[in-house]
Amino acid sequence: MNTTIKRLAGKLIPAVAALTHQTAAAAPAPQATTHTSTSLNHMMVTTSITAFSIVCILLLYQFWRFYQRAQRREADIRQQLWRQANYDYLTQLPNRYLLQKCLEEAIIDCQQSQQQLGLLLIDLDGFKDVNDIAGHAVGDRLLQNAALRIQSCARSGNTTAKLGGDEFVVVIPKLRDIQVLHEIGAKIVETIRSPFYIEDNQYFVTASIGIAVFPDHSRSGEELMMFADQALYAAKRAGKNQYQFFTQTMQREIRDRISLTHDLRSAVANGELHLVYQPIYRLSDLCLIKAEALIRWQHPTRGAIPPDVFIPLAEESGVIIEIGKWIFDEVLHDLSAIDLLRLQGTQISLNISPVQFAHPQHLMAFIKRLQRSNIPCERFCFEITEGLLLEPSKVTQDTLKNVKHAGIKLSIDDFGTGYSALGYLKKYQIDYVKIDKSFIKNLEVDNYDFILCRSIIQMAHELNIKLIAEGVENARQESILKVINCDFIQGFLHGRPTMFSSLLEQVYQQTAHQRVHSLMNNDTKH
Repeated sequence: MNTTIKRLAGKLIPAVAALTHQTAAAAPAPQATTHTSTSLNHMMVTTSITAFSIVCILLLYQFWRFYQRAQRREADIRQQLWRQANYDYLTQLPNRYLLQKCLEEAIIDCQQSQQQLGLLLIDLDGFKDVNDIAGHAVGDRLLQNAALRIQSCARSGNTTAKLGGDEFVVVIPKLRDIQVLHEIGAKIVETIRSPFYIEDNQYFVTASIGIAVFPDHSRSGEELMMFADQALYAAKRAGKNQYQFFTQTMQREIRDRISLTHDLRSAVANGELHLVYQPIYRLSDLCLIKAEALIRWQHPTRGAIPPDVFIPLAEESGVIIEIGKWIFDEVLHDLSAIDLLRLQGTQISLNISPVQFAHPQHLMAFIKRLQRSNIPCERFCFEITEGLLLEPSKVTQDTLKNVKHAGIKLSIDDFGTGYSALGYLKKYQIDYVKIDKSFIKNLEVDNYDFILCRSIIQMAHELNIKLIAEGVENARQESILKVINCDFIQGFLHGRPTMFSSLLEQVYQQTAHQRVHSLMNNDTKH
């Protein structure tokens, strides 16, 4: 547009000048003897030329003003586009793109001045819960307030940016003392922990922070971000609501996790997984009533990998879906290979991940296979975590209903370590609750764990829910659990995880013992 205006003005000005010159040349020169009419004509021509020139000048002025306004609008649009490309629209903080440029420039300055630089990567713990429960409008307000709090903790001259979602970054250049990073990290953790007041309601989140330092950890901005992210992950694993500095140990752990996850993806195909079954006994007579199917991984070079190491990796990577399907196949294979009468009604418990409930097609396929077979659905129990029931999605709720409708039992695993709200136990028709082994480990008469276990058992019995105590390893624990009327026990005291054939042997011996005992009673009566 500016080019067009310039072109028009460039043509109009010479045209006006030429027209004025030609008109003046065409007009007759005034003579002393000229008649009055000739003078009048000359005056009219001159006036017309003047008027035309004024009009042209006004047009040029208007064109010029239009040109100036167009230039300003174009500059405003360029500025707006630049800001949209470089700043977060919600918090008005620099975004990832601008942060990268600022970080590179800050690193160059620190290299020249031979000073350190600190990078803090901040993630808001619990923000997703606020966003899901209170809505995105409240979530946006909370992010804006959190941005202001984080900015207030950083010194002037620092860069505070928003990466996206609920992640923020603070770049602190030209450090003279690492202690400054400790102070700012602690200050951010403290200020984020305070309640957020939005629309007359209180909302709580915490901050987990990972910190990396130039040049101690790396001289590359990209690597500093990666190392800060690893430190952030360590802060979350350590319990959240804290800051952690990057260490070389973290890097080794991350590489090990990545390598292990990669190997886990091929573990099913390579035949590295197998199932074991741990008996669950009725406490009143120590009769084997249930058995929990447990997965084991024998790595070809690392040996046995504990489930509490590889199961979280499987859930994070999504491999748990494939592993869950493999478990279903293996359990059905074990049960199909025998006469079910040999199990004497023993119920099989399967651990089901929340990820599997989010993608329930394999759960439903397993139920349909059971319904087509001669294996009753009542012979199975799905063990789920408390967190699954806290704010279940529509898909999860529908899946839980389908599971119960099919006749499969439901058990809450590790009860007492999570949310422990008994209300949802009745709502979702939970059949069993497993008291976590951390409460059984130090169980003594009248100590805190005793009171807690007794309370859980009493309240669960009011809801017609059976209790299973995990991790029972000695006779004292067993006797105390009898006193407080626990229903079932599981642990090394009476039964370690074993192969399916060994489980069948235990059931067979138990049945034979019961028959002998029954015959002896009959003989005594006669």
